[in-house]
Amino acid sequence: MEIKDIAKFIENELNTFEKMYQECKESDIATLSDILSYSLSQKSKKIRPLITLLVAKACGGVSDSTFRSAIIVELLHTASLAHDDVLDNSDLRRNQPTINACWGNNAAILYGDYLFGKSLQLIHTKEDFELLPIYSKIARELPMGELLQKDVLEKGDISRQSYFNVIDFKTSSLLGASAYIGAKTAQTDKDYTLYAEEFGRLLGRAFQIKDDILDFAISQTSGKKFGNDIKESKFTLPILDYIDQLEESVKLNAINFVKQKDKSDEEVLKFVMDIAESGSLKKTEEQVKCYSNKAKEILKHLPENQYREVLEQLVETLIERNN
Repeated sequence: MEIKDIAKFIENELNTFEKMYQECKESDIATLSDILSYSLSQKSKKIRPLITLLVAKACGGVSDSTFRSAIIVELLHTASLAHDDVLDNSDLRRNQPTINACWGNNAAILYGDYLFGKSLQLIHTKEDFELLPIYSKIARELPMGELLQKDVLEKGDISRQSYFNVIDFKTSSLLGASAYIGAKTAQTDKDYTLYAEEFGRLLGRAFQIKDDILDFAISQTSGKKFGNDIKESKFTLPILDYIDQLEESVKLNAINFVKQKDKSDEEVLKFVMDIAESGSLKKTEEQVKCYSNKAKEILKHLPENQYREVLEQLVETLIERNN
């Protein structure tokens, strides 16, 4: 089952979300209007609102606050991407030019700031204000993840704990928040928020590890630059597993290669092939399966209904994807 098939189960809700989300494009400032139109029209799987709406449906039903909170999280996510692309000097995201590539770094930073402000503007009701702690948590943890990743790169920290700390801040926090607000805004008296957030965070780990594996896809079907993580000196889980297998006499050479700033495509390809032949990608896939199974196990604490089953299918779809 593909994402588009899963989306059909909540087609009406997603249409409402998309209509409200598109209204965020409106601006009287020409440059901002152009950037908003370009950015918000980019094709996206919209994983976060999909999780929010499905969890809300599973826990009792979607409310007006569910839609607003889903949009707020998506805006916070989009803002962080605009800032990240500037920090990483990225020219492409999902094979499309980035905001900074089209309008420059200053405009990209200001655009991200604008989206942070826009997200606050959507808070209207008492129910919305009750979600401020989770919004502030997202806004805090996303830059913390970037700063921690910077520290990890500068120190050459190759511990698995540091790796998981980074992805927990950068990916798991968003998916955990998306599931949390779905449960929190659901039309029910029962509190499923703790289970929902844990589900999202576990799914976030599985999702990010799978994304790291896709960086080794030589066919480049992942929508990322081939070997981009290696070129950016990121010690992702497949690389960490590979290094762990090496004898001490050659381990330092591998670590230094990843840390090396300038790498040719030929060098990166050889390193990727070495990792593939070592069996590290297969072992990393087992980690994806481990976290996805834990996520599905947590789902059993939510009401048993069609939408919980769809969430289980969403987990499978995300970990089996090739892009």
